[in-house]
Amino acid sequence: NYAPEPVVAILPGVALSELWRMIAVLENTLLLVSALVFIAACLGVSAMLLASIRERRREIQLLRIMGAPPMVLFLLIELEALIITLFSCVLGAGLLTACLATLKDYFASQYGLHIEINLFTQNSMYLLAAVVSASVFVAVIPSLSGYRKARVN
Repeated sequence: NYAPEPVVAILPGVALSELWRMIAVLENTLLLVSALVFIAACLGVSAMLLASIRERRREIQLLRIMGAPPMVLFLLIELEALIITLFSCVLGAGLLTACLATLKDYFASQYGLHIEINLFTQNSMYLLAAVVSASVFVAVIPSLSGYRKARVN
């Protein structure tokens, strides 16, 4: 009621609502960046496998001479992509766990952030399954290329 200097009350619910709305925009932006990085990684694995097939043309021919059917070559390339993806997931999870274990106390003391080290939640398992599935799906293109080359030779 004091006209020269009005006092504005801060409503905690409204302030927190605005804060979460701003953080949601940031979170969605980071999620989009993560999806784009994942797509780039999938394309990189596909390109790497295609280049690998070109360089291993003689090995493919040797496997065909030894009697390996084209389907075996298809499955070998798919298996290579699966092994690369699984190794990457294990390495990434291990490095993240080590970093969180190392920096957990620092984050708690400096920023008041208490981070749970348990990475294997249901959502993270779904995400890992999606990553593995996507890598196997992306590896179909190089695998089909190896299959076709095996059938032509």
